[in-house]
Amino acid sequence: MTSRQEAILNDFFVHVFNKILAWEEQALARVGAQDLSVKELHVLEAVHRLSLQERSTMTCVAEELSIHVSSLTAAVNTLVRKGYLRREAVPGDRRAIRILLTEQGEQADRLHTQFHARMIRSAGAQLSDQEWEVLTQSLSRLNAFFAEVIQTGGGEEDTPART
Repeated sequence: MTSRQEAILNDFFVHVFNKILAWEEQALARVGAQDLSVKELHVLEAVHRLSLQERSTMTCVAEELSIHVSSLTAAVNTLVRKGYLRREAVPGDRRAIRILLTEQGEQADRLHTQFHARMIRSAGAQLSDQEWEVLTQSLSRLNAFFAEVIQTGGGEEDTPART
């Protein structure tokens, strides 16, 4: 990798991700979901995806988001208070609680999904089929790398030594 390529990749990780989040927040405000943060929307998205598999328990949602159940509890409490989520006991297991979207949560999740679809179509319009193939292969590899780093707690060997 050249130093120019490293700079471009660093710029992507540092700046582009934040620009996407800012764009997403602006889009949400325009459609009336200004009371939701992007992180809260990602909780709704995970709950929706896992509820389709009947796996939307606190533990499964936390695992899906790679966060601790205690962090998820705080987010769920807020989303329940705002009217986007509801809790329900899991039949046959008094200890487990399932999290489900309310109608308002389903609407917010639909808006979020539509935003992502528009974003992908817009970005994709700039790329050829060959560029799309290279991009998706590269992003799949990066995704696998970050998943492994999170799972193993790795990456420390690449951090600068403290003096």
